[in-house]
Amino acid sequence: MKKINLNKGWKVWKDLDPFELVFRVPRDAVRVDLPHDAMFHEEQKQGTANGGYTGNIDAGEYKYYKRFFVPEEYRGGHVMLQFEGIYRNAGVFVNQSKVGGSAYGYTDFTVEAGDYLRYGEENEILVTVKCGTRSSRWYSGAGIYRDVWLFHGGETYVKPYGLRFTTIDADSEGALVCVSARIHNDGLSAKTLDLLVRVQEVGEGKTAADQVYPVRINSRSVLDFRKNIYIDGAKLWEEGSPNLYQITLTIREGETVLDETRVTSGIRKLSLDSRRGLRVNGKTVKLRGACVHHDQGILGASAYEDYEYRRVKRLKEAGFNAIRSAHNPASQALLNACDRLGMYVMDELVDVWNKSKVSYDYAIDFERSWEQDLRHMVDADYNHPSVIMYSTGNEIFEICTEKGFETSRMLSDKFHELDSTRYTTNGINGAFAAGDGLARIVDDITHGEADTGTGDVNVFMAAMERDMPGIVSHPIISGILEKLETTMDVLGYNYMTSRYLKDAAKYADRVMVGTETYPKQIAENWDAITRCPAVIGDFTWTGWDYLGEVSSVYPDLMNPAGDISLIGNRRPVSYYREIVFGLTKQPCIAVQDPANYGIPRNFGPWCYTDCTFSYSYQGQEGKPIMIQVYAGGDTAELFQNGKSLGKQACGKDTAFETQFHTVYEPGELVAVAYENGKEIGRAALRTAGKPAALELSAETYDTLAFINVDVVDEQGLLTADASTPLHIEIEGPARLLGFGGLRARHRGGYENPDTTAGEGHALAVLRLDPSAEDHKRITVKISREGLTEGKIEI
Repeated sequence: MKKINLNKGWKVWKDLDPFELVFRVPRDAVRVDLPHDAMFHEEQKQGTANGGYTGNIDAGEYKYYKRFFVPEEYRGGHVMLQFEGIYRNAGVFVNQSKVGGSAYGYTDFTVEAGDYLRYGEENEILVTVKCGTRSSRWYSGAGIYRDVWLFHGGETYVKPYGLRFTTIDADSEGALVCVSARIHNDGLSAKTLDLLVRVQEVGEGKTAADQVYPVRINSRSVLDFRKNIYIDGAKLWEEGSPNLYQITLTIREGETVLDETRVTSGIRKLSLDSRRGLRVNGKTVKLRGACVHHDQGILGASAYEDYEYRRVKRLKEAGFNAIRSAHNPASQALLNACDRLGMYVMDELVDVWNKSKVSYDYAIDFERSWEQDLRHMVDADYNHPSVIMYSTGNEIFEICTEKGFETSRMLSDKFHELDSTRYTTNGINGAFAAGDGLARIVDDITHGEADTGTGDVNVFMAAMERDMPGIVSHPIISGILEKLETTMDVLGYNYMTSRYLKDAAKYADRVMVGTETYPKQIAENWDAITRCPAVIGDFTWTGWDYLGEVSSVYPDLMNPAGDISLIGNRRPVSYYREIVFGLTKQPCIAVQDPANYGIPRNFGPWCYTDCTFSYSYQGQEGKPIMIQVYAGGDTAELFQNGKSLGKQACGKDTAFETQFHTVYEPGELVAVAYENGKEIGRAALRTAGKPAALELSAETYDTLAFINVDVVDEQGLLTADASTPLHIEIEGPARLLGFGGLRARHRGGYENPDTTAGEGHALAVLRLDPSAEDHKRITVKISREGLTEGKIEI
């Protein structure tokens, strides 16, 4: 089918009168291009109904409207509309007739539009969105936040996602693959057709297969076409070499082409067992994973493929090779980026089943919608080689009940029925899964000292932070996991590191994965994972900052729990993790603010350290200071202004981290890492002066450009503590989508030309005008009174 983008030329408004008798587009409707997050343009304020769940921003009910012309030649064919994601409770109307919708906000869905179109005339699409309050426990966004497409074909066609490419076997000599398609004939007579199947390498364009197959299809019927094809010398897809193929199916009657469908996929073979773990193309792989929410930072929930490409690229550069889409199905934008860059994906279905976590979440719709949404998810994921595993849910409250065991098996079975090539898991939190048994567990662990009779969650959480290893290792949890083991392929352990080695020894064929783990435990986790084939990897919470899950105090919005900041800058924990993974031995220096010296370091389990890349503390001279050094090897030495502060053990035995205590003295710190007495690397951190200039760098992609802003001193050193007001000016064919730094104030979004940097960094995101001439330059100027202006051309 022909695929036409419908992202341009919509109008949106807040629906304040759903009981209107005559439909009209209000005068104050805003013209927008998709993707669009209506919630992100609401006012952030104190006292919202959602509170900190969604970053102190409430959503509402919205209407999206578009007029479009349908040619007369479409009459008698097949027309569909595809929506990659609408949050939430969407209804789709064509010329005021309802043609479909979706309650869940994260799944791709299509609607049949043909019977309600006016051919040779203008037509109307109306999309209603009823997001309301307390529907999510993180920032969800609201509206048509992913792409929209129109598909048109004749009476013989293949629907979206109807062409599949499956690896049956693969080795060094070649690969056996299967090309399959559901071919529809809406005509009144049978047809004899030629199906042309072409498989080509993406990039080089080399043809790997090109064959014609005659078939017969009856009238008003569907033909399930399947053909196994052997590809000599196939280039396999994996993290280090993400080779892709384009598969084209052309349907021809005589010399007339009736339909043509293309998909991009890869060839890779998966296997899994407790002795050799996860293998991709015969090679054992340990998943170095990051949990990632779906929002795009200062762009809200709007899903841009270029943003995801940049994010995945930076995560991979930081040492990750896997992403868990927490806690909803991934967008096509994310999966395309992972395919291209070689990033494995654990795609997650839901955060809840039948028991809610907030008042009006998906639990309301789960019972009637799960099967449809799961099917949509598999259809959207199937041709993406990056997707290796499906998660049936995250920290499901009722998973320990009889209904929970049934639901776990039901979901996993349905995934296997629809896609036998991938594995299933579930992010099981032992404490949550214990249900009512948690009170007994806490009593046992605390010897009855904790008052669990009230069921107060704060009592449980306090005990969990203090005694988590004992809680998750309790026999009650063991019994629950035994019942769940046969309902999925891989048991997902959220915060249950203490079980890895014990369970591997006790359960010979159990395969486990750390579906969610504390960053503080990465060294302990990775040591167990590398020693235990049955544990296939670790997914930290979290790889990238996100919106929501903050305090209910305005203006909290950005959650800074990531290895990488909301705008893409690596934090100390990111470099530490890279060392723990064994990807580098180069040292890294991070410094605690002297003002915090000696104060108990109570910054929560989801933050590895309170140390930063700043060594600039004016007025703190001579005061005690703590300096962390991360390094591979076995020893680290720290120099302060050329004077050695001594050598200390720093390697696997010390969890690759050591601390030096001295007094703050401005200047330069140099860390040197040694192995067997020989230097293997060094790093430096210098005191920066006052902000003096703005340095800009650009990353330009197909539709977006990213302008990275660094606030530096006269020597060009980053002023890592700077929260500097900034102003942006753009000349040329581009418009500002977002501009901000860490903790920048939300003002109905981040499209305002004035913002603030955070931790010395800011980011501007520009949407490029595709109609502009290729040679047309874009000039970006960023300024701050008293600083040297930053200027760049792209």
